[in-house]
Amino acid sequence: MGNMEKYRFVSIAKSSVVLLTLPILLLAFSVGPDPRHTGAPGDQTCARSGCHVGTAVNAGGGRVELQLPGGMTYVPGQKQRITVVITDTNASTRNYGFQASARLGSNEANGQAGTFSLVGREVILCVDGRERPSAGCPSTAALEFISHGDSSNRTGRFEFDWTAPATDVGPVKIFVAGNAANGNGSATGDRIYTASVTLTPAAGGGNRPAITSSGGVVNGASFAAGVVAGSWTTIFGSNLAPALKTWDGLIDAQGNFPTAIDDVRVTIDGLPAFINFVSANQINVQAPALTRTGMVPVVVTTPAGASETVMANVVREAPGLFLFTQSPIRYPAAVRATDGRFIAPEGLFPGVTTEPAKPGDIVLLFGTGFGPTTPAVVPGRVFSGAAPLTDLSGLQVRIGGTSVVPSFAGLSGSGLYQFNVTVPNLPDGNHRIEMLLNGQQIQSDVQLAVRR
Repeated sequence: MGNMEKYRFVSIAKSSVVLLTLPILLLAFSVGPDPRHTGAPGDQTCARSGCHVGTAVNAGGGRVELQLPGGMTYVPGQKQRITVVITDTNASTRNYGFQASARLGSNEANGQAGTFSLVGREVILCVDGRERPSAGCPSTAALEFISHGDSSNRTGRFEFDWTAPATDVGPVKIFVAGNAANGNGSATGDRIYTASVTLTPAAGGGNRPAITSSGGVVNGASFAAGVVAGSWTTIFGSNLAPALKTWDGLIDAQGNFPTAIDDVRVTIDGLPAFINFVSANQINVQAPALTRTGMVPVVVTTPAGASETVMANVVREAPGLFLFTQSPIRYPAAVRATDGRFIAPEGLFPGVTTEPAKPGDIVLLFGTGFGPTTPAVVPGRVFSGAAPLTDLSGLQVRIGGTSVVPSFAGLSGSGLYQFNVTVPNLPDGNHRIEMLLNGQQIQSDVQLAVRR
């Protein structure tokens, strides 16, 4: 779901819930599955495609397991052997297959963790469906999937090697889906099993956190440079936190946001930021009530110590919209006002109902970094209400080249800006959303799906 995944807001759009929980899905094939069929978040399911039917997942009387001789830890850069074992009650009549994927705990849907290498007759695919080249999967299709290469395995046992990431990236999760197929050449009678294991970095690390020197402190929606007082900010780097955690359970009875998760803290211009999410490579914070603009110091502190200072540019406005997807098309996190329906092309997310907007619909868009409001809203605590932008005259909005005037533009949650716009009379298709605030633009090529 793009960058929207990492934010969990207390109040959105007059109590509409914009954060989606997508189902964990599975698909396994009898002769070499396509990518994204491991049971990991974002992958598909046999039930939707009908490739293997008749027995519910993990209900066939058997199981699939991952065996790791080195235990449930990894050493950065070190290779280890992994064995997949599939068992079934009717073992003598079964052919076996599998697919596995290693994901960052901080991004289980799209974060590749380490690399696979072959031991037997397996095959390694990139997420775009191509067999992995010798140079590795390209950055635009970085996820790797290792699978059985044919349908002749009668033992239910597969081996391959996995090399851990070169640095401590926090928890890594390995997902596997196994198929105990009856070999009848049809979709019936096969049995699908799933499992996963979580590996943590081996003890003895203790590396200090490091913020990425260029592009390490950015707008939490657009990922463009610039910090705005009270808005959501993303910090990228390494060793930023010992584990992936959110602020769940840490907002106190008075509605105050935490300034630490697992003793991970962030200061911006010496003031504590309010922490929403931490992981080894990314932290999401709400910026404090900064009192000046220009270059200011940002520091991350963990139990291992403090990072080197990185300078970030504090500006009055750095607008950006939260997105459902970053690629191949940037669809905004959008909701229809009348019924709360998610606005996007149909079928954008498996198991989640989405539909294009119609001309005349009032659609709610969400962003951060749009600057001061009247009344001002103090960051770091729950806010639910409506605080319009102070300088509405400086806001310009166009959809499909047609100017629109939002019926509301301002904060509806802490650090969360909401824009209520009426969809113009546009033809079917994707139409670019343009927003400028005092000459500052949101990210380019955001598209609203429209169907009359």
